[in-house]
Amino acid sequence: MKNRLDLTRLAELDRQFCDFAKLQRNAMPRCGWAKTVRLALGMSSNALGERLGMTAQGARKLEQAEASGNITLNTLARLAHGLDCDVQYIFVPRTSLVEQVLRRTHEVAGIPVPSTLKGGDALEEAETLVALASALAKVSKRGLW
Repeated sequence: MKNRLDLTRLAELDRQFCDFAKLQRNAMPRCGWAKTVRLALGMSSNALGERLGMTAQGARKLEQAEASGNITLNTLARLAHGLDCDVQYIFVPRTSLVEQVLRRTHEVAGIPVPSTLKGGDALEEAETLVALASALAKVSKRGLW
């Protein structure tokens, strides 16, 4: 993007994130996903260890690391592979990307949020994107963040 805002791309990303945003935050089981999936499959830690080329104790340590959040992405992917699962790595914005840019634009330059933004489908309207683009054109992109 070379330090320039692409509102169409922001709006498209917001639409893509919408499904992920519906997922429950902090929904991880207490014992972690790896152990939960392994137990649901009826797989022993010994069997998982064999699939991973390690001992049952090693597999349990990986499960504990995953549950506590002390695991690297590469190790997590390896653990998931042993469970015949995939790791889905994604950042899910707390608020829409367009809202974040508009809020920051308002903070930095005092430019008000266009009234056409009210409503969930407003970003699909061409007039709204034009209004946003003209408002953001008044702000230095380098100084935005």
